Amino acid sequence: MFAPLRLLKTLASGVFVLALSACATTFPTPQNAPPSTDLSLSGAMLFNQTFVAHGGEHLNDLDNVSVGITGQWKQLIRRIQPLVTDYTFRVDSQERLFPKERVYAAHYTGPAGTKSVFRSPDAITVHYNGVRSTDPEVLSSTALTADAFHLFLLGPLALEPWKDQFERIADAPLNGELHHRVYVNRVPGFGYAEQDQVVLWIDAKTKLTRMIQITLTGHESTKAAHVEVEYLDYLVEGEYTFPTKFFERVNAPIAIDAHAWELTELTINSNYSVDDVREPGLDEAKLVD
Repeated sequence: MFAPLRLLKTLASGVFVLALSACATTFPTPQNAPPSTDLSLSGAMLFNQTFVAHGGEHLNDLDNVSVGITGQWKQLIRRIQPLVTDYTFRVDSQERLFPKERVYAAHYTGPAGTKSVFRSPDAITVHYNGVRSTDPEVLSSTALTADAFHLFLLGPLALEPWKDQFERIADAPLNGELHHRVYVNRVPGFGYAEQDQVVLWIDAKTKLTRMIQITLTGHESTKAAHVEVEYLDYLVEGEYTFPTKFFERVNAPIAIDAHAWELTELTINSNYSVDDVREPGLDEAKLVD
């Protein structure tokens, strides 16, 4: 007598997923998005404007950035991508970023314990509860999320190596306000990807980046996916403007809300080096100005 009920639930779930798939969008590129009708500023010029608005002229003086983060993963993304979200570990975190070396380190805590990550351009190490993981799927998915968060947390400051490669596509509204859009094919991509695509949405008035869209080709289960992260608030720290409140949506292969998170603390140029964050855990004693 319960079989029909299970069948109805399965059918309903299938219809729900199909409806979400129907809402999926195409990633905007110079090939499929309308060209800009404003020829006065190129993509590289617009990128430079937002780079400067976020403090890019002082990037050489930014040795490191330390942040505390708390967040919440949405239910459906947990079910669809349990390994990529790693939601039983990735709830609260302490994260360290080194813009010059392109190094990212994080120590996550959640109901399952701790996860520590060290990511450099040529290496990835992951520890769960102090035990190093050698699982290729764990390393691949973690390299992807580490590289993506390095970008999300630093915004345009993380894209200086590609500053001359940005192309302009048509302006578009975001929350009722006009935004310039610039596109780059980033090589290398995120995680193990050879390349990924990035679009910045730049506020036409403030020149701050308000949203970032990226593809995620660096892990097998996300090859067809692209996401957007909207910046909901900012903090000025010294010469730099950092995003502090974030909302992530998956736009393909289905359209769903994925992750909301915010900074609980932010410090720049603390007295620690890359070598200080290679091992599991992060030494809080190093967080001094």
